[in-house]
Amino acid sequence: MNLPRTSTGTILDVAGQLLSYFSLERTTLINTGREALSIEAAVFRAVTGRIPNAFTRDPKTAELLLETNEPTQEALAWISAVLPTDSPYDENTDIDDHLEHIRTWVSTPDFFTGALPEPFEVIRVLQCAKQAAEALAAVPAQRTAA
Repeated sequence: MNLPRTSTGTILDVAGQLLSYFSLERTTLINTGREALSIEAAVFRAVTGRIPNAFTRDPKTAELLLETNEPTQEALAWISAVLPTDSPYDENTDIDDHLEHIRTWVSTPDFFTGALPEPFEVIRVLQCAKQAAEALAAVPAQRTAA
């Protein structure tokens, strides 16, 4: 079954709403005890409309689901792009590791303040990523010279 393609901006907007409603989980993909979602799980749910059981029971399968879902990867790449640090480079895949970049950012205390990003700051980053994705999508295609 082919689902209609949702824009990356909409995915990021819905992910922010999900995090606002459920709460932010920093260490696992999902914390069922607190009903909290990680950024990655919120994005996946925004794309698919659901959270598979693998997200609570099998982290390796959940990571595979994240890595093989193209709209999820695109949204995570935009989040990684607007973070104030560079994403780590994965030599095995020859691409930047956006998942690791986001996980590190959300779970590492700020060098100057010693504080973790607050949930409202995470949602603000999602909004910045949404604006960046939508701005790039609005650029008209280049026309070739005659």
